[in-house]
Amino acid sequence: MGYFLKFNRQKKQKKKPMSKLYKSIFNVNGCTVVKQEQTDTTVTITVRLTKGNASRCGCCGRKGKLYDNGREQRVWRTLDLGTKMGFIKMDTYRVKCRKCGVKTVKVPWASHRSGFTDAFEQQVAWAVCSMSKKAVAKQLRIAWNTVGEIVDRVWERLDTRPIKAGCIFRRIGIDETSYKKGHKYITVVVDHDRRCVIWVHEGYGKEVLDIFMRELSEEQRKGVELVTCDGAKWIRSSIEEFLPNAERCVDSFHVVQWATDALDKVRVEAWREARKENRNPKRGRGRPTKDSVPKDRTAEGIKNSRYALGKAPENLSESQQRKIELIASRYPRLYRAYQLKEELRIILKMGYADARENLDRWLWRASHSRIGSVKDLYAKIKRNYDGILNTIRLGVSNARIEATNNKIKLLIRTAYGFRNMNNMLSLIMLSCAYVDVKIAYEWESESRESSSKAA
Repeated sequence: MGYFLKFNRQKKQKKKPMSKLYKSIFNVNGCTVVKQEQTDTTVTITVRLTKGNASRCGCCGRKGKLYDNGREQRVWRTLDLGTKMGFIKMDTYRVKCRKCGVKTVKVPWASHRSGFTDAFEQQVAWAVCSMSKKAVAKQLRIAWNTVGEIVDRVWERLDTRPIKAGCIFRRIGIDETSYKKGHKYITVVVDHDRRCVIWVHEGYGKEVLDIFMRELSEEQRKGVELVTCDGAKWIRSSIEEFLPNAERCVDSFHVVQWATDALDKVRVEAWREARKENRNPKRGRGRPTKDSVPKDRTAEGIKNSRYALGKAPENLSESQQRKIELIASRYPRLYRAYQLKEELRIILKMGYADARENLDRWLWRASHSRIGSVKDLYAKIKRNYDGILNTIRLGVSNARIEATNNKIKLLIRTAYGFRNMNNMLSLIMLSCAYVDVKIAYEWESESRESSSKAA
């Protein structure tokens, strides 16, 4: 009799460490391991919840009453164990919550309505920020569409946006960027102080930007001191309506781009005039005779001078300098537009007092230039006069949001496009926002530390 008691005691002592071992390997708490199964490709454990974690609502986590015993056994995919896929099984049931109604019981290792553990989803989110969805799906052995769904759930879990927390944004940047052919755009808002994206939405225009403005509280709107942007009218009208204390700063890069576009229109007009003036008659077959007039290539020189006219004089090569000299001698109208563009570029680099004085002179010369494209440029700069001077006085630029736009385009290119808009926006926020997406083992260690501190 004593032998059988000793044998049963040893048997119980052997089972207890194995249960702890599997719980540690699979990183599951609040449950007891009942069974373990293993095949050539999978390792599966069957668990049941402990008394403290049983009968909790899957949505809010509150204690509820048992509603029914459930009808099926649920399976969650967890991190791989070497080359084998890991799974967790449990007989689920439903509870009746006072707040949420009838819901599936909450499990400590996974989110509600998810077939993957939190650690597995964290691993997917970290990988998709650096790899294509196809590569992530192949590495972790999941479906391509599942990657986007997991990214959405991770963003919902990590979303603690400063807008919701009531943080004050002193300096923000607003811009739109394309994500797909066919004039498909998204609007991006960046916080210059926190150096991250705080809001992104499909589409562009005043209606889209007003959604962001209405999400801000009255205190947050009053706290915005400056907004960097381009010269878009819809951004200007939204700022004037919602941000009473904000100074609009038009980025200098866009101002020079306007001047370059106006200069290019003048170049095209000069090229067309040169073609008409120097239209050469068609030559017959054979080699040209000694007495024949050589072909006039002035029009070709103007046609190929786009990059020379766009560069600063100190950066011109010898051939480009010859083109500028040719334009100065034969096409004074185009050369005058080139000089105005260069003067404007230099003005934007001056101090505030000098820039204001020289910009007023530049505006007078541009308005009396008798060049249609330059007059249109004058009207555009006149409309954004205060915004341009604010940029010079405060020494800010839209460089951070332009860099963010490039990063967004790289994410979309790496993923080979998106079919689901929500998946794309969630990935942008995970990669460019204030959240730090941890790899699975870092996330698990932080979770243990936080739970130990709470205990």
